[in-house]
Amino acid sequence: MIGNALVHKYFKAVAGVCLASIPLLSLPAQDETEIIKKLEANQVFDTSRIEAKILVTNRFGLTGNAITSYSRAGGDTLIEITEGPDRGQKILRQKSSIYLFYPDAEEVIWLKGSALKDSMMGSDFSYEDLTNDKTILDRYTASLTGKEPVDGEECFRLTLTAKTRNETYAREELWVDSKLFVTRRALLYSASGKAIREMLSSDIRTVGGKNLAFRTVMKDLLKKTTSTEMLIGKAEIGIPLSDKYFNRDELSW
Repeated sequence: MIGNALVHKYFKAVAGVCLASIPLLSLPAQDETEIIKKLEANQVFDTSRIEAKILVTNRFGLTGNAITSYSRAGGDTLIEITEGPDRGQKILRQKSSIYLFYPDAEEVIWLKGSALKDSMMGSDFSYEDLTNDKTILDRYTASLTGKEPVDGEECFRLTLTAKTRNETYAREELWVDSKLFVTRRALLYSASGKAIREMLSSDIRTVGGKNLAFRTVMKDLLKKTTSTEMLIGKAEIGIPLSDKYFNRDELSW
């Protein structure tokens, strides 16, 4: 799930361990549509600029990159790698297209189709996870299945079922904080019904009237030796941004 949501919107987030289920009758008078709209109100910004670190742990050890992301309403997102082994690379999302810029390459690479599901910088996040800007209700049918605590915080439990086969995940289970309306945990499923990724989030802070998870961990459940941690260092919301950040022809700046 991740649109301009995890990394700004891209930093869609989740964290914690599920405990005992509480009957649906104990829930406040809120339905799944209202909960999702409040959740998305925290994820959708007119503009944002976010500085973060992406730390990848795998069988080879720990690798870190620092990134700066820029986003604006309408589906434009730019991720610039500012430090680390991938320094200088840029990832531009324009609606349904993603463009990759490598400092040593002569031309920009256009990603489409299944390539959007590929790993970004060797992490457990896909390009789609970090740049998708579509709304949840446009893409999924939602149902409210109960209420469970995550890390001691009361959460609504939602099940999302993809409306088409084009989505990265055929089904998602979300644990949404009932007070802050931030996703604290998510399980992401393939078309075969297998859970393939888990996202956990913590360190929730309020920036520009939005509640953001400053720490997000993504785990690939098919690979026991990998995990990716995203740590936000600085977040700015509702700031002026130059058009150059979202211009494919200016990726070499």
